[in-house]
Amino acid sequence: MLLAGTQTASAHMTASTPQTQATQTTQTAPTTTATATNTSYSHTNSQATNTATTSNASGAVAKALSVANSGVPYVYGGSSLSGFDCSGLVQYAFGLSTRTTYQQTTLGTHHYDVANAPAGAILFWGSESAPYHDGISLGNGQYVAAQNENDGIGVFSQAYWAPSYYITLN
Repeated sequence: MLLAGTQTASAHMTASTPQTQATQTTQTAPTTTATATNTSYSHTNSQATNTATTSNASGAVAKALSVANSGVPYVYGGSSLSGFDCSGLVQYAFGLSTRTTYQQTTLGTHHYDVANAPAGAILFWGSESAPYHDGISLGNGQYVAAQNENDGIGVFSQAYWAPSYYITLN
């Protein structure tokens, strides 16, 4: 990935640290299998490993990157190619029936080792009872999201705005 320009903090964010945006030069799906095991704390009583399905996770990443590279704008409440907000982009990329960030946070076990979130995991910002933003992990500390009206839809770094937890879909 090539670095291009800088991004300011999201309207959802309280930090004012600049954020670097990376641009992908190809739109091919990753070929590696992404597996995440909760090594610290499980939101549910289940101790099962939650694995991102390679085809669904790769497809969602490719779809989200395609949107990010196509010039589709950020639109609060948007859930179509006319414009997306954060949860609208996640809904579209994964083909989910759930629309809001709060509904999407219930789709899997919460993992807190966010630095190890695999490609295709859904990242969340905020508390478990009041998440306010989500995006799709690209792995290696990067994610694609419909950030806000100023930053638009793009690729961002967890180094400047770390998520609170993530889930993977089975």
